[in-house]
Amino acid sequence: MNVFFIYAHEDPKSFGAAMHNRALSYFERNLHKVVVSDLYASGFHPIAAKWDFVVSGGAHQNYMLEQRRAAGEQEGGFATDIKDEIAKIRVADLLVIEFPLWWSAPPAIMKGWFDKVFAMGVTWDGDHRYGKGLLAGKQVLVITGTGDSESLYSPQGLHKATVTQHLYPLLHSTLAHAGLDVHKPFVAHNLTAANDDELQKYLLDLESYLDVVVSRKPEFIYKH
Repeated sequence: MNVFFIYAHEDPKSFGAAMHNRALSYFERNLHKVVVSDLYASGFHPIAAKWDFVVSGGAHQNYMLEQRRAAGEQEGGFATDIKDEIAKIRVADLLVIEFPLWWSAPPAIMKGWFDKVFAMGVTWDGDHRYGKGLLAGKQVLVITGTGDSESLYSPQGLHKATVTQHLYPLLHSTLAHAGLDVHKPFVAHNLTAANDDELQKYLLDLESYLDVVVSRKPEFIYKH
């Protein structure tokens, strides 16, 4: 399996980094081919702008239409950094996306990656969405962590919804919209208070869940 791992965490000593490293070790140990985009380490620029394209279409720029034009040029119309990310998606069977949960969403650097790389004409267009999305046949797994306990992320808890529900705009309106089959996210809760034993259990649970992801009976929340 070809795995494209998109990773966003600013601290290489964080538990998020530990999960990232454990997942990489799992895939490599099981002979999967892994390519990584570490957004913070690479200095990925998340702000969408006219320099994302080799040639601008005119004085008034509609970013989405510029994406469609660039994609129509065999993707040669994109700047090199974006074109490289698109190429990684093209060969991937499984996308793994990891980030800490900030304000019920990915950090800005990850949001910017989606804005720029999940481009119109690359992952979707007007005739190709959801089951007909341009990434149909590929899979995606989200890995994230929270500071609060799992009990607070429930319909009865403080946040009034699960983490999966909080991530609906990403899981449904971005990933499933592009045609991806979306695995149930892996969520590590209560990281600000967890002890070493609890953290180690999360790492073991992550490996066990990756076994499920690459098996023939994965847990999808969206399956086209």
